[in-house]
Amino acid sequence: MSRSLKRRDDLNALDKRILNRLQEDIPFEKRPWGITARELGITEDFIMERIAFFKKKDIIRRISAVFSPRKINFVSTLAAVKIIPGNINKAVKKINSYHEVTHNYRRSGEYDLWFTLVAKNKKRIARIMRQLKSDKNIKEISEFPAIKLFKISVKFPV
Repeated sequence: MSRSLKRRDDLNALDKRILNRLQEDIPFEKRPWGITARELGITEDFIMERIAFFKKKDIIRRISAVFSPRKINFVSTLAAVKIIPGNINKAVKKINSYHEVTHNYRRSGEYDLWFTLVAKNKKRIARIMRQLKSDKNIKEISEFPAIKLFKISVKFPV
């Protein structure tokens, strides 16, 4: 598998099992990969090699803890942005400069970009939104604060 992976079909059956398992909870143990490897019937060294490969090929972006923002009193909002024509890259760079931006997508339709913000409080979100509204590359920005959470978990069966 030295060539670049372009499609899901380029992964073998074991790679798919590993990727599916990695989307579940990782054991909170001294050697989590050993436990996970045993569950899959492989060695700890092998799973670590595959994880390194997946990271190198950007199949796995990162392995990290995901916290529940609401449980620690953080707030979130979804924002939709209309960009001045020809300035999409500048606007993206500005939006992505805030560490509170968790996702940022270019989409077709009335709005050019949709992004989410998760911050310590509403005041911080308001400050970021004010700063973005004053950016010369942004024509219009609309905010859609979260009212109720219905789903947060995501898994992509491989």
